[in-house]
Amino acid sequence: MTKRNDISVPSGYFESLEGKLNAIPRKEMRPTMFQRVSPWMAYAASLAILAMLGTFILRKSAVSASDDDVYSWDYISYLAGSLDPDGQIELEETESLSDEDIMSYLLASNLSLEEVLSYEESY
Repeated sequence: MTKRNDISVPSGYFESLEGKLNAIPRKEMRPTMFQRVSPWMAYAASLAILAMLGTFILRKSAVSASDDDVYSWDYISYLAGSLDPDGQIELEETESLSDEDIMSYLLASNLSLEEVLSYEESY
């Protein structure tokens, strides 16, 4: 069984095809407003999703405290320990500095006498 192909291309068709295609007016393709804004919308949406997910995780992992515990010393020391793991925050009241301590600090910090005296006059 042999098949015979009766379909043929007219002579000179491909030579004239390029001229016919160039004669078609071409429109300049400009991106629409949505196409220009959509990458920024996707970025903003992903940031919003991340923020909501982070808030959800933080709320689920937070230690809940009752109203009585909020003002208790144990809860305050717990918060200070969790915010300052190195123990730099002192929870006890520190003694106030005397004027002599302040003056000796100002003199040791290589300030001029005028700056030290202006401090003394302002207080």
